[in-house]
Amino acid sequence: MQSVDLSPFGFTGTESLVYATLLRVGTATGYALAQASRLARANVYGALGGLAARGAATVLPGRPARYRATDPAALVALLAERQAADLDRLEQALAGVRGAPSLVVHEVRGERPVGNVVLRLVARAETRVAGAITPELWRLTLPAWRRAAARARLEVLATGPVAADEGLLAGSDPRAFPVLVVDDRLAVTTAGTGADTVALWSEHQAFVALAQRALPQQAGSPQAAP
Repeated sequence: MQSVDLSPFGFTGTESLVYATLLRVGTATGYALAQASRLARANVYGALGGLAARGAATVLPGRPARYRATDPAALVALLAERQAADLDRLEQALAGVRGAPSLVVHEVRGERPVGNVVLRLVARAETRVAGAITPELWRLTLPAWRRAAARARLEVLATGPVAADEGLLAGSDPRAFPVLVVDDRLAVTTAGTGADTVALWSEHQAFVALAQRALPQQAGSPQAAP
């Protein structure tokens, strides 16, 4: 089984090993996990407590207690949302020091890094997000869209078919250009797929104005393609 390293997200090496073991064996007691992982029971129970506290495992009712690993996709979404919130707080703190909005156009490469940028920018939307997004990035950033929908108007098309939370989208149109404008103050545009995915984003007024001109006319209208 491929090793699982959760340490970049605040977990210990022991917690990473116990999580991977729990995924492999399924629902199990701490005693069974200690045998399967060849770790001391005290270390296993400590790791299980840490995993449960941070949402990576669930404690099932009953005696003895049994544990179940959080589904990997759900865990990734949870960690991505937490990181987005942490980055938002950092950005707000830095903005207070910096003062004026940045005039730089930022470039990010790679599907996961681009997804993290889109997730962070969308999650902090307050009034409106308009534009179009690829199905791949939609799936990667779904937690941010759910969060944004609670307080902002979404006028967004997918550039291809999607299966997850389609109700958040205005429709789909393969002709739409992948560009998003958030609160009319920042914009991000993407191109490519997989490892070749690239994004440009900025708060520069000229960049935002260009992005607004590229917004699909169908977004948010009844004529959006199903």
